[in-house]
Amino acid sequence: MKKVLVTPLDWGLGHATRCVPVINELLNDDCEVMIGGSGDSLTLLKLEFPQLRFFSLPSYAPAYQSAGAMALKIALQIPKFLVAIRGEHKHLQQIIKAEGIDLVISDHRYGCWSPMIPSVFITHQYVILPPQGYLWTAGLVNRVHQRMIRRFSMCWIPDLPGEANLAGILSGHDALKNDKFVCYLGYLSRFEAPRPSVKQFDVVCLLSGPEPQRSVIERQLVSQLVVSGLKYFVVRGLPSNHGEPMENSVNFAQGDALESILSAADVVIARSGYSTVMDLARLGKKAIFIPTPGQPEQEYLAQRLMKNQIAYTAGQQNFNFAAAWDASAGYRGFQPTPGSASLLSDAIRRVFKLNGNRNK
Repeated sequence: MKKVLVTPLDWGLGHATRCVPVINELLNDDCEVMIGGSGDSLTLLKLEFPQLRFFSLPSYAPAYQSAGAMALKIALQIPKFLVAIRGEHKHLQQIIKAEGIDLVISDHRYGCWSPMIPSVFITHQYVILPPQGYLWTAGLVNRVHQRMIRRFSMCWIPDLPGEANLAGILSGHDALKNDKFVCYLGYLSRFEAPRPSVKQFDVVCLLSGPEPQRSVIERQLVSQLVVSGLKYFVVRGLPSNHGEPMENSVNFAQGDALESILSAADVVIARSGYSTVMDLARLGKKAIFIPTPGQPEQEYLAQRLMKNQIAYTAGQQNFNFAAAWDASAGYRGFQPTPGSASLLSDAIRRVFKLNGNRNK
């Protein structure tokens, strides 16, 4: 039996949620799966897979702010991130030796690679977009980013190659043609397929992401939904919060419960994080996206979906729900997408054939 360690980043919940289908596929292949991580992303996977073993890894712990120069704020935290990367790399080697791990699958944890065994890096951002005003840093940022990815044995991209791709330039389709280092997995979603559902809500708000921005958008949305006259429900994205939720809300919903809530809504309001986009694409939902301020990836994805007439997007500052609701009627929503289990299973079989890290 192969032993596999899965290590999602703790930067929001999306890295953990898109690891759910990966973990399920590994379990279906009779692998012994262990999970390493930190923060709410680790908590989420403990709720999804209580039968598995878990290890704590250093937290990247990104600090956001409610306003101001976000790019500078993140840049100032790079030394802290580098310390976390070195720490997780060192800790990983200890886990590998102690547990006899055969494969590591890292969702955006740069330090979770090993020269001793195959290791995989999952990302939809092979190309990183710097914020406006910092475009001059793109070349350097991507050289460093891609060099760190190439420490791994293989890169898995949760997208489709070619015209059907969802992430656009982020997935690096043009640069990665015929590159055997890369496997495209299709859209990774914890949801199986659209299911027949009776409408319960006009709108569901799916909140996620680091503080304080999560709370900022929650306050903005709820105050406007209360007076909208619409039937609404809020999934707060707080897996570690066991207190009483607000009215018409739940602190956290997992798996089938979340799928049922989303399926029962006409429209979903959410951040435009890529994992959320994949989940809503799988369910074929209409959406209104509000990108997290200072996250160029989310801003790019939201604008791309709006340009393609799939989903309306609006900025967080001075967000007007009534105007966004009216505007969203002119967008067609996602078409339900089938699963890509064969692409994922092929990628798993391929990486198991590797002998250690090809770049060691």
